[in-house]
Amino acid sequence: MTPPVTGLFPLRAATRRPVPDGYRGALVREVSPHPGDILRATWHPTPTGRRDRLGPGALLLTWTPSPSGGMDVTAHLGLNTTDVTLATWPSLHGDWSTTIHPTVYETLALHAALRVATKALATV
Repeated sequence: MTPPVTGLFPLRAATRRPVPDGYRGALVREVSPHPGDILRATWHPTPTGRRDRLGPGALLLTWTPSPSGGMDVTAHLGLNTTDVTLATWPSLHGDWSTTIHPTVYETLALHAALRVATKALATV
């Protein structure tokens, strides 16, 4: 199997195949504000040794083939002290990036707003 491109790529280019060997999933790097529009991501390597944490505000998508022929997709969000499972979408078929787009967009926008508010309150 040819290794995937490790730079920024449109997520929809990878949604029909499992996450490549050697990678934990894809980190979302750019999200269009338009529903169903493109998400851009980079591959996130499988951790070596102890599990690595996501940085605050990082959103990692993982997906595996489901018995129905689709993909089981999970979104993980990095917080200051831990990583949490944000959402799961079982058995998505075809280009599932448009289905998860609203949740990803809203979560990343909310996290950015909370980060700004927290910094503003810390300076008061």
